[in-house]
Parts: sequence; structure tokens; C-alpha cells
Amino acid sequence: MSRFSAPLEIGRGYDRKVLALLWGLAGFQAIGRGVFTPKGVGQIFLFVTRERLGWMTPYQNFLDDDLLFWDGEKGHGSDDRIASASRNGEEIHLFYRDHRLTPFTYYGKVVMVRCSRFTDRPSEFVFNVVSIAATFISPESIQVAEEPADYAIISEAGMNSIDRAVTTKSRGIAQRVFRGNLLRLWQGSCAVTSVQETRVLRSSHIKPWTISNVQEKVDHYNGLLLIPNLDALFNEGLISFRDDGRMLVSDDWRANDQLRMHITPDLHLRTIHPESCRYLEFHRDVVFERERTTDSG
Repeated sequence: MSRFSAPLEIGRGYDRKVLALLWGLAGFQAIGRGVFTPKGVGQIFLFVTRERLGWMTPYQNFLDDDLLFWDGEKGHGSDDRIASASRNGEEIHLFYRDHRLTPFTYYGKVVMVRCSRFTDRPSEFVFNVVSIAATFISPESIQVAEEPADYAIISEAGMNSIDRAVTTKSRGIAQRVFRGNLLRLWQGSCAVTSVQETRVLRSSHIKPWTISNVQEKVDHYNGLLLIPNLDALFNEGLISFRDDGRMLVSDDWRANDQLRMHITPDLHLRTIHPESCRYLEFHRDVVFERERTTDSG
């Protein structure tokens, strides 16, 4: 353990000035960026803030249970090192806060489970927060995940996608990565109503999970973030959406029920993502039409 991680306590709050004193740095400016990579210790420290000022780069960073969704640096300077950290035997440690005027909470080690590399915008990373994951899986699993060999295997698999090496742990981690990327895609609000209460928003696959291939299962463009009533109607094929975002309503659904559920002709998707169109076409042709065919006998 290096002098950088030795004095730190998981769950404790730290500001940059305190950390500079602990680490014997000349000033806190040395850790003023979002990524701190001290020389010769094999450790990377992420400083992540969920809420950012309007004039700052609009990163979308947040914790969802034991998963951290993080946008990399604008200049991509640390992308390669972070993506290959486990393979190179380096550790990544997390400091996280919700608001910029509060201290960072130290969460300990994180393990990268997915990386989407971009050149025209910040790359998108997903990490498993080991200290929080301990509340979801057995301590034995955490100990295994902390072994250097397995630590590298998890990240190597994650670089290719959420596939067998990760989903054997649980289908849930793939679904939570999918949900987190939907929160990114729809800015944390319902794709139709703009409701922002994430506790009630549902992550709905456009092409159902059961008939999607591995890549489609985790493709966030194969998803909509919806309030519960719209999610249920969409999954049952009572509503669908055109490629221009306009809502389609089944002819066989009672008009009175539509009114009771506040389904009106003006409802539509707030944004059209071209990458979602092939999934919407599938939903219209298979899920939406199936409901109409079944109801009409």
C-alpha cells in the first residue's frame, strides 16, 4: 500500500487541501483535476463530482448502487491508462461528491467493467465500487475480485462488453449498466414526460431483453426511460412510437382507459436518437402489432 492510500478511510470526507497535507504535496493544485496519477506508485485517483456548474463541461457522472458512471477527461489524456489499469497492475481509487462545495467521500478501489471510447466527446466509463459491492454480494466474492489476476480478468472482459465473464456473476450488473447509460442518454428524466424522479423511472428495453442478442441487451439505444404507467403500456404493446417520436396507441385499447391514464395524442418522445429507430421499428412490427392481432382475434 502506498503513502497515498495508506492514510485514507473509506466513507470519510476529504477536501483537496486536507489530502495535499496528508500526501505531502506542495499544494492542492496538484490534485485540482479530475484524475490524479502520482508517479511510481501504480495508483490512479478519480475526483468525481455529480453536480457541476452550468459553464463547466457538462459531464454526466453519478453513482447508481455499486456502479459509478463517469465521463473521462475532455482531452482524453488519461483514457488509455485507466482502460488498461487492471491489466497493468494499477489500482483505481474513487473520491466522489454530489455537490462541488462539499468534501469528497473516499470509496476505495473501483474496478472498470465497461469503457466506451470516443474522440469527439469524453469517453464513458463504468466502474464497480468494491466497498459498496460488498453489500450486494458475498465477502468471498469481493476477496476474489481483489485478487490481481481476477481483477484484470473482470476489466478485460468489461472492455469488450458486458458478456459472459461479467454476467455469470449476475444478470443484474448488466441491467444496471444498461439503466445507468439510459440515465445518461435521457439526462435522468422520462423520455416522454420529463419527470425527473429517478426512483420511479423504469428502464425499458425497446426490443425485449428475452429476444435481444448480447450486444442489444446492453445497447442503451435499445431503451427508453419511462414513468411506470408508460413503461407498462409500452411493454404490453398498447403504445409504441414512430421514428419521428409520435406516440402510437392500439386501436383495441378502450378510449376510457386511455383518458383515465392520461394518454393523449400529443404525447411523444422528447428526443429522437437515430440509433434507436431500428429498435422502434421492431417494437412496432412485433410487440405493438402482436397486441393488436391478439386483441382483434
